[in-house]
Order: sequence, then structure tokens, then C-alpha cells
Amino acid sequence: MRILIVGGGTGGTIIANNLARRLAPEIRKRKASITLLSASDKHMYQPGLLYVAFGQMMPDELYRDQASLLETSVDFHVDPVEDFLLDQNRVKTKGGAIYDYDTLVIATGSRTMANKIPGLEEGAESFYTEAGAISMFKKLREFEGGKIAMVVGVPHKCPIAPVEAVFSLHDYFIRRGIRDKVEIKYHYPINRIHSIENVALWAKPQFDEMGIEYETLFNLEEVDV
Repeated sequence: MRILIVGGGTGGTIIANNLARRLAPEIRKRKASITLLSASDKHMYQPGLLYVAFGQMMPDELYRDQASLLETSVDFHVDPVEDFLLDQNRVKTKGGAIYDYDTLVIATGSRTMANKIPGLEEGAESFYTEAGAISMFKKLREFEGGKIAMVVGVPHKCPIAPVEAVFSLHDYFIRRGIRDKVEIKYHYPINRIHSIENVALWAKPQFDEMGIEYETLFNLEEVDV
């Protein structure tokens, strides 16, 4: 059984290691193999980007060598896939290599698409990329008071991140001694403040206690910049 995993992010790494452990006897007997293809030899711990945005971590602290995070039985290659030949059970890489498989795992991750909403890309900050987190850190450092709107669409990466970001804003401005000068408002597109019901039930009284306003059924259409 040839297992091919495309993507060396959090999902691809976890799947590769879990399968390598579960299939260890089969791999030793050469009845199974696991190959992982990634676009980079570095692995970035994406949840840490939120801490970069608030100055609690440096970007370089988020990186590790991808090979060091994988079980030794995983055959790892830095060669991004350019074409999925699904009817042939194979992929073609940027380097021209062909990889055949019996089972394919696509773990290429998700991307934010701020350019799909007019004004959002140039009129808002985001912590979902390294560049975005650095930019957000700089903007927050210069912020001396006013209104901050946290706007979320679904689905979003890291389920708890929007709520965690709002709490982090609250704590950040307390540390700077300007919380009384900042109005924080959280917007969510469904009829509660989080898609996970238990999170919504827990977070709502926390918001009330911290003085964080919130609005549900809010779906962003445009940012007036």
C-alpha cells in the first residue's frame, strides 16, 4: 500500500506521523510506504502567528526543519505538486517527478482570500500569515485609542482563534494602560458568537465581563477605506 501525502503543514505532518506509527509493522515488512511532498523544507507552526501579532513571539521561533518533525519511516521530499492525475492514481511535481499512490491525502491547507471582499485587503489587519501578523503587531504598537472591529467569516482557520484574538486584544491594551480608550467589537456571521456551541456559551459572559461588544449575523460585504 503506497500512501502519498501532499502538504507538510500541521495536518500533513500529523497524518504522516500517525500513519507511520500505526503501520510500522507493515512498513518494516515493505507492505506499506508513506511519502510526504511539501513545498518547503521548513515547517511553520501557524497557531503561533497570533502571538507574533501581539509581540509575544518572534517569527523565526515558529519554524522547524520539516524532516526533524517526521517519523524516520516517512519518505520526505521538497517538491511541490503541480498536477493531480487522479484517474491515474499519480501526481506530477514541479521538479518533473511522478509519484504513484494507492491512497492519496491532500493536506495543502487553506488560504485567506481578503481580495474577494472590496477594501478588506488594504483596510484590515490579519494574523493568518507571517506578513500579516508582523503588520498587525506594528499597527497595534502605534494604536493609541479608538475603535477596533473584529470581523470573522466562516469557515475560518483554527476554530478558537477569533475568540482568542479578542481576548488578546483586551489583555494587550490593559498591559499598555489604554484599555479605557479602546472600544472592541466582535462580529460573527451566524446567530451566535462562535460556530462551536459550547465555545459560544462560554465566551459570551466573558465578553460581557470584559466590556467587549458583539454582533451576530454579521456578514461582511465591503470595507470603506
